[in-house]
Amino acid sequence: MKLLARTVAAPGAVRTRLPAVTVSDDGVIEADVPPAEWTLRCFEIANAVDELEGRPVLAHDGSSTEVDVAAPTDEVFESITDPELFERWFGLPFEIELYAGGRWSIGGGGPTGTVVELVADHLVVLAEDTGTSTWRMSEVDSGTRLSVAMRSPSGGPPPRASWHGWLSGITQLRRLHEVPDRCPIWLPA
Repeated sequence: MKLLARTVAAPGAVRTRLPAVTVSDDGVIEADVPPAEWTLRCFEIANAVDELEGRPVLAHDGSSTEVDVAAPTDEVFESITDPELFERWFGLPFEIELYAGGRWSIGGGGPTGTVVELVADHLVVLAEDTGTSTWRMSEVDSGTRLSVAMRSPSGGPPPRASWHGWLSGITQLRRLHEVPDRCPIWLPA
């Protein structure tokens, strides 16, 4: 599968940081990615673009992450729950019924599931076949601290493909609020 992204970082720096990709002089990153590695490579490239552009990278422990987003909690919450905003940062169509027990789905072969819990501006809990993701938003001086955790149905760590998919999305959610003119970094293949 062909993956295309863009960056304003110097092409030489991109080539050094991501030797397995090709980079044009105008900052277009191109990689051929096996389907089984798709979400991991998206996350790696998104983190590399942030690093090369002087932005913090997203760290995680295999099932949780925390990131500060320079936006108020209500705006971050809206970008997670509003289909138009969600599609802007995640890159795929999104549908959600905004109540506990409501259905949600990500188009293009993405997951589907149920809204487990919803607290305006503070909490979104989504269940899907690969696990349950919990999105908590709290106010901090810099804007919003977004804490995201995912557990498999058995309570253990989530499948890597699902987790890396959310992680690559979270990098773009942050960009939506902080670098809106360059969000998302993904280009149509």
